[in-house]
Amino acid sequence: FPKLEEKYLIEQTKEYPVSVNGRVRAQINLAVDITEKEAEKLALENDIVRKWLEGKMPKRFIFVPGKMINIVV
Repeated sequence: FPKLEEKYLIEQTKEYPVSVNGRVRAQINLAVDITEKEAEKLALENDIVRKWLEGKMPKRFIFVPGKMINIVV
């Protein structure tokens, strides 16, 4: 049997669901150790999310590390 190597079991990225006004609109892959500011920047640059924002500025950005991203318009 092959030898178990713990380094291959650690996740480097996480797929975050992105909700706009409470409904899941997109899924994006982000690094596990990403900061809230970086996550906000990447989420707002996503083409699908931009379509749902319709040019409006978000009122609130909620980032739960390891769980989800929610944008309130």
